[in-house]
Amino acid sequence: MFLQTHLTVCMYRCVYLCVKMAEGEPTAAVPREIQILETPEDIQARREQVLSRYALFKDATKAKRQKLEDARRYMYFKRDADELESWINEKLQTASDESYRDPTNLQVCDSDM
Repeated sequence: MFLQTHLTVCMYRCVYLCVKMAEGEPTAAVPREIQILETPEDIQARREQVLSRYALFKDATKAKRQKLEDARRYMYFKRDADELESWINEKLQTASDESYRDPTNLQVCDSDM
């Protein structure tokens, strides 16, 4: 039972990694061996690699934040447009109402005021 569960988990993980790699996500890379940094050049190269990945991460989060902000503004616009459309339809219905022609709807205005 344990082996079957473990194999199922491994299979799902493999499928997940394959899908992520097909989508081109850099985080979906298969784990690599740990590189031992022995020289200052190795450390500097690793530092630059980490900094470049961090810069890519920041750019991606900035782009995602912008998309979310655009989506939020669109939702507010859509809400306001729907409210305006509802108001216009209400006013059009009132304007097309011909009950004003009925003499029983006439009101007498007091000019003494």
